[in-house]
Amino acid sequence: MARVAVIGAGIAGLSAAYHLREQADVTVFEKEANAGGHANSVEVTDAGRTLGLDTAFIVYNEPHYQKITQFFAELGVACQAHPGRFSFNNADTRTCYVSDDFELDEAAIRAKYPEDFVQLWTEAERFYRESPGHFIRKQAEMSLGEYLTANGYSDTFRYGFVVLVATAAWSVPADRIWDMPAATVIAFFLGHGREGLGGRTAPWRTVTGGSINYVRAVLERLGAAGQDIRLGTSVTKVAETAAGVEVSTGASVEMGTEAGTELFDEVIIALHADDALGVLAEPTPQQRMLEAIQYNTTKAALHTDAACMPADREQWRSWNYARSGDNDNMSTWVVYYLNQLHDFTSATDYFLTLDYPFAIAPERIIQEFDYRHPVFTTEARSLQSSIHTINAGDSRIKFAGSYFHSRKMGIDIVGSHESGFDSGAAAADAVVRSLSVDSAR
Repeated sequence: MARVAVIGAGIAGLSAAYHLREQADVTVFEKEANAGGHANSVEVTDAGRTLGLDTAFIVYNEPHYQKITQFFAELGVACQAHPGRFSFNNADTRTCYVSDDFELDEAAIRAKYPEDFVQLWTEAERFYRESPGHFIRKQAEMSLGEYLTANGYSDTFRYGFVVLVATAAWSVPADRIWDMPAATVIAFFLGHGREGLGGRTAPWRTVTGGSINYVRAVLERLGAAGQDIRLGTSVTKVAETAAGVEVSTGASVEMGTEAGTELFDEVIIALHADDALGVLAEPTPQQRMLEAIQYNTTKAALHTDAACMPADREQWRSWNYARSGDNDNMSTWVVYYLNQLHDFTSATDYFLTLDYPFAIAPERIIQEFDYRHPVFTTEARSLQSSIHTINAGDSRIKFAGSYFHSRKMGIDIVGSHESGFDSGAAAADAVVRSLSVDSAR
């Protein structure tokens, strides 16, 4: 049986290994001590029970995460609905509104809010009504900033709504949002509901007990199939030779591993695009197309400090978007209220903050993380029309990652667990085709 290496045990790598589990002798290399990548749950003891608190991948919905939904069903992983809903708050003015308000009619909005929110609500309704048609007719093939200007959207809508949802969805700084492809942003709302990640118009679900449970189920399946899972093993170089593909690994005193080089028939690199290029001994011109994918680092903190939330507890929601500063010098962040997201009751409130600009009480911090997310520029979107061809050539090295679009959902469905999972399946398919060609020779 052919030997295949999968480098990286995030959703893309796990998907690739899962799809190859009965067709090749697979070795999975993961530099971290745990598999899962952004499927990263922290388990805490709370009133004698264990709570799995997700810190990156948290929710999905069945209509637009169809392959992930099927995957969880195959694994027999328990999942549950979560209530959705969001709040938007301005930390400077202490003003806040909640997603429930978008379900009111205009008369109720005018009775409850000042004119600037009425304008925001009115433009949001227009955006939901008009943008799908622009997307379908390819009238959104421009940057988000250009699209909003061309269609007469105000700064109130841009900075009071769009920038908050978009920075949270893609984990990028506010000043980079306007260069994102408008079509990608519109597709996000089409796939995630009109309120983005926090709404109730999409049937959101979460893995019961945290996403760590689906990772454990995958590892159990891979182990039962005899696959070799090497955690805490960092790959330092991948070199294609006439005999196959050499994979070199570094030594780790902590994990008790030694440096070495092994030969494989095929290799799937399921890392961030820049990290994938970084381990290649000699990237080909075609492989260098991945240089178009840029990344941004997000600071995440899991903690119990309620100072990050709106002052009025009645305004707490699952997803709490916030901003501070003026439009030209703005900080944006999001707070996930995990008690609501995971739908559990506790005397302790658990929060996950992304890029929170203020101090968190040190004694209330459970754990902190740095996560890297792809930044989708117009250049990166243009790449999507041909990105899957990187695995169609004669090279024995294939690629997978959430920077690939979902083949079924289209070029604007990128950066999600669904696209990461699909990319792993696509890379596995490419390996099977390559091995079939070799065996036919």
